[in-house]
Amino acid sequence: MRPIVAALAALAVLVGALLWWFKFDHHAPRAALTAPLQAIGRKIPVDIDIRADTPGLRAVRVRLQAGGNAYDLFTDAVPATSWRGSGVTEKRVRVDADLGALNVPEGPATLDVFVDTYGWRLPGTGRGPQLSVPLTVDLTPPTIEVLSTQHNMRLGGVEVVVFRQSPDTVRSGVEVDRYFFTAVGGYFADPGIAFGLFAVPQDLTAEARPQLVAQDAAGNRREVAIPCLIKPRHFAERTLAIDDAFLTTKVPEIERANNLPHNADPVQGYLAINRELRQRNEAQIRQLTAKSLPTPLWDGVFHRQTNAAPLSSFADRRSYTYNGAVIDHQVHLGYDLASLKLSPVEATQSGVVVFADNLGIYGNTVILDHGLGIFSLYGHLSTLAVRPGERVTTGQTLGQTGATGLASGDHLHFSVMLQGVHVDPVEWWDGKWLKEHITAKLGMFPRPVPAAPKEPANEQKKP
Repeated sequence: MRPIVAALAALAVLVGALLWWFKFDHHAPRAALTAPLQAIGRKIPVDIDIRADTPGLRAVRVRLQAGGNAYDLFTDAVPATSWRGSGVTEKRVRVDADLGALNVPEGPATLDVFVDTYGWRLPGTGRGPQLSVPLTVDLTPPTIEVLSTQHNMRLGGVEVVVFRQSPDTVRSGVEVDRYFFTAVGGYFADPGIAFGLFAVPQDLTAEARPQLVAQDAAGNRREVAIPCLIKPRHFAERTLAIDDAFLTTKVPEIERANNLPHNADPVQGYLAINRELRQRNEAQIRQLTAKSLPTPLWDGVFHRQTNAAPLSSFADRRSYTYNGAVIDHQVHLGYDLASLKLSPVEATQSGVVVFADNLGIYGNTVILDHGLGIFSLYGHLSTLAVRPGERVTTGQTLGQTGATGLASGDHLHFSVMLQGVHVDPVEWWDGKWLKEHITAKLGMFPRPVPAAPKEPANEQKKP
């Protein structure tokens, strides 16, 4: 009898140990914000990472303590999938409650995160919040006031809006449909005045409605419509015939230069270049132009290439044919300029070289930063005469024209970009347009007075 009792006791101990191992919370659940949070606005997403032991999460609750009251912002239950629990050990929750609709008062507050699990705990273990974050509730968005007038532009063109923003603004700019153009602060002597260069890109319509956007640290957002007249525009439509001679020379050349897999079918290889590689190149351009110098390096009208005739214009709608059939459609984002073969390529304005290398369909390419988000691109070059980081002046030689990349003959592809968005270069070649639409508005208010240079301290003469 005693051996049976001992065996049963041992079995009970084993079962208890197994239950303890599988059901006990060996570590308390953890909660952490994915980003620091000092203030919370009317409706700002807050992401929280939750971790628990193997029995898994049972529930997550997020509560805000403010003004002596508690406000439940988020509750989520995780159902059990077995006797052990849910098995969910990691979860990211997003809190995006509308604090205004909940009538949460502004001022000091505490964000509490409660995490419950399917695990067992020792008696007396507290069930308090796993995370408590002191913060400030701020439901008032920043203010913005448009100061400039006469915002008239063409589709594919650029304008500038000058505005005043309240001191609590941490991010501002111009939103045009799905595009956002970051504003520039600190340019004028008055720190409350900023400006935003913006475009209505060629792939939108004249029905686009630009608006100023200002956001504070709590995520509150203010939107103000910019009074703007946008002229509709019809872009040229062109057909380019692709022949076997072009395919058999250009496709393998570009594949080798860009480490692309060789396609035995030259037409399919061409389409991969004209579509996928083109998209990759534009993404790289946006990355290269993501940051710009905060002051203008350009002064006056942009220089057009000497003795260069246009082969195509900005935003041409191109159809590509092979053996008489249309095989592709693309938009040409720039100007093609041709003169003599291997002509010197001239910088359109002073700037800093941010790129000088192969750039896929553009071949050997130079990109210049002219400040304030304005960039210029020079493609299909046969040679490069500058390096990244080099400062150049208007008219300086950047290289020579050529036919590298997706070019059928010697010419220059020239683009002007605003914060990575291609815009019509013709405007920047026009001194009257530049004065009326850009420089006059940037001259509305005084600039900061440069600090006087310090005189060198008098050196003491040695005895």
